[in-house]
Amino acid sequence: MKSVFVTLCIVFFLSVSVTNAEISKGTKKKSCPTCEKIYTDNSVYCPLDGGKLERIPLSDPSVQTQRNVMEGPQGEKGEPLDDKSLQVKKYIETANSLRENSGDYKGALEFYKKAEELNPDLASLHWFMAGTYWKLNNHQKALEHLEICRSYQIPGSDQINKIDDFVGKVLVFLELDDKQKIATKRIGDRKAQMEASLKKNREKWEEMVLVPASDFTMGSSAEDFIQEEMPQHTVFLDTYYIDKYEVTNAQYWEFLEYITRTDDHSKCYPGEPLNKNHIPGVPFKGYEYKYYNYPDYPVKRVDWYDAYAYAAWAGKRLPTEAEWEKAARGTDGRRFPWGNVWEVKNCNVGPEGILTVGSYEQGDSVYGCSDMTGSLSEWCNDWYHPSYYYESPKKNPTGPTKKTGKRVIRGGSLYAQGVYKMRCAVRMFGEPGERNKSVGFRCAKDVVAPSD
Repeated sequence: MKSVFVTLCIVFFLSVSVTNAEISKGTKKKSCPTCEKIYTDNSVYCPLDGGKLERIPLSDPSVQTQRNVMEGPQGEKGEPLDDKSLQVKKYIETANSLRENSGDYKGALEFYKKAEELNPDLASLHWFMAGTYWKLNNHQKALEHLEICRSYQIPGSDQINKIDDFVGKVLVFLELDDKQKIATKRIGDRKAQMEASLKKNREKWEEMVLVPASDFTMGSSAEDFIQEEMPQHTVFLDTYYIDKYEVTNAQYWEFLEYITRTDDHSKCYPGEPLNKNHIPGVPFKGYEYKYYNYPDYPVKRVDWYDAYAYAAWAGKRLPTEAEWEKAARGTDGRRFPWGNVWEVKNCNVGPEGILTVGSYEQGDSVYGCSDMTGSLSEWCNDWYHPSYYYESPKKNPTGPTKKTGKRVIRGGSLYAQGVYKMRCAVRMFGEPGERNKSVGFRCAKDVVAPSD
């Protein structure tokens, strides 16, 4: 019988002493907290956005201080341990002492292996072994034991998130193929949790609001003098539907599960890169990242091709830039979805903000759309051009007809700096294949006239 994961008091050391061998094997790896690109040289600042680089830590996340690190199979019921369980306990205590007091990781590993021979189904043992292999720079074995440990946990538990934090650190030092395997594995790992959440919340998350046909004010006036938002102009849009909420992790998981199971890419954008699997993430934080364990968070680190494919698979499409702005702004040219005065309490802003979709109903737009400001920025269907408004059609504009290499992104995210970035009229852009922690999406849909 699989043992229940023992509660651990984990100490994450922000700075550790490492040997010269460890330094040569990776302590010089750094990442930019803004763009999350990884660097291995002696740079201090990111050459792309100027962010100060942060070292990727090599400390052992499995180090703990709790003395009673293990219970036998009957420990929770208070029953005495049998001889085998007592021997396993003794091996682990000896290994922990060697590791924590002497730094003898090789010696500790030998005792962990002896314990594993007697009880290979003890989750906490695999946690300790993963940390020991990590310190010995055997990242493949560390990952192997973390995945075993993870398989014993309750979906959605704090232990799962701790393990996924550690997995993310390990994957930095492994090959792309290893990362892809774990990312694909997580689709299956999260199945029970995501299906349960979809059963409970599907009707809510799939709600779409109707935006009636009318004129509305688009862009900014000369008073604001933001060139790409000028000139302010009147646009007429036909009636359409748009999602009330941003697409959630659970909804996107269902799409991934379908793509992985069927290999059906018939709904994907014709010009998307070859062999694209649509699994979210960037090299430093892939789909193993604990963020994706939360079903009700908006999916992020998806590129435009991912958003397009999901929308088509769901029987919808991405909104045009004009549709997005009208859904956020209404017809009266307001600055924010709720009015003209900035109210921080009306939206999810700040890097520590709650990310559950629809948490700030008081900030909903006049049509009932949630999180049009704050939460995540969102992909739109249009190609981006800074001077498009000077030639934009007055009725149902769909963006430049010629490719520009950039797609429109709308809505200030929770990471945005400055209130002016949170306005409904703000225009942003990104390359179609670009993934960013601040960008997600929602879908739109045409109103089909009833047939005679």
